[in-house]
Amino acid sequence: MSDKKDKQEYSEKNIHNMKVAIFCITAMIVFYFGASLLKGINVFGKKTYYYAVFDNIGSLHESTTVSLNGFPIGKVSQISMLSSRPVRICAKILITEDVDIPSDSRLEVVQTDVLGGTGVNILLGNSSSMARSGDTLACSVAGGMLDGLDDILVQLHSVMASVDTIGQTVKTAFLPTDDENGALMLKATLVNLEASTRHLNRILASNESSVNDIVNKLSTLSNTLSDATPQINAIIQNLDHISDSIAKANINTLMDDAGKAIANVNAITAKIESGEGTAGQLINNDALYSNISKTLESLNELVKDLKAHPSKYINVTVFGKKEKKKDSQ
Repeated sequence: MSDKKDKQEYSEKNIHNMKVAIFCITAMIVFYFGASLLKGINVFGKKTYYYAVFDNIGSLHESTTVSLNGFPIGKVSQISMLSSRPVRICAKILITEDVDIPSDSRLEVVQTDVLGGTGVNILLGNSSSMARSGDTLACSVAGGMLDGLDDILVQLHSVMASVDTIGQTVKTAFLPTDDENGALMLKATLVNLEASTRHLNRILASNESSVNDIVNKLSTLSNTLSDATPQINAIIQNLDHISDSIAKANINTLMDDAGKAIANVNAITAKIESGEGTAGQLINNDALYSNISKTLESLNELVKDLKAHPSKYINVTVFGKKEKKKDSQ
């Protein structure tokens, strides 16, 4: 009875230990998946790892988003130091999307905002071979948005110094000095300006009719151009159509066809000169030409004789007339 009780207690203890083990394993799995989801890692999707080695990672950190043309395709899963002399820092890149990345592609660390946000862009290369999981890709760190601010401040300081110099010059010109040279120069300038203004007024007053005529002609010209605007637009459109037609015309094809036609004419001429064909025989064979000439002359004589003695070639019998009996021999 005691042995049976011991076995029952041992069995219950084993079941309890198994329940504790199953609970622990389940908790570890849930913790792993939860941590991965919080990091933005798709646990059930495709996972491809690439590496990038930097001298200086800037503000790059783990969980930084990796993008391709602005679309997030992965994360920076781990950053570790390879060596301190020289400084070499390795970034492990996790790609969760199914994308083909050429082997000559580049990983670029960029600043996404003025507050120091960081991202990683993949600049695809042109290689026909694709990078495989575990390969190390080329990398670089792009300049931040505020990197050029110091240079701008230096230039702005130079501009402000120039403005201050201009202000001092104007102040010297308008305010009298000890020897009053600035005031005298300003006074002479104003006197000359007043004299020029009076002279200009006299010119305009003496040529008021001419000025009015010029203004009227300019107004007429403006109205004429305004009325002719539709015709001018039509002319411009026609010129555009002509230009497009010339651009669309296949000049090279036309030149090739013309060249082929000229080559064919040259070949025919060469055959005629060498005596090939009927035309070549007529031009180059004197005997053939002489025979044709004699034939034509004979035909001409035959036609003349036919005209002179038609009864010799044509026997016309009147219907109903009896033929004369031939004399018996």
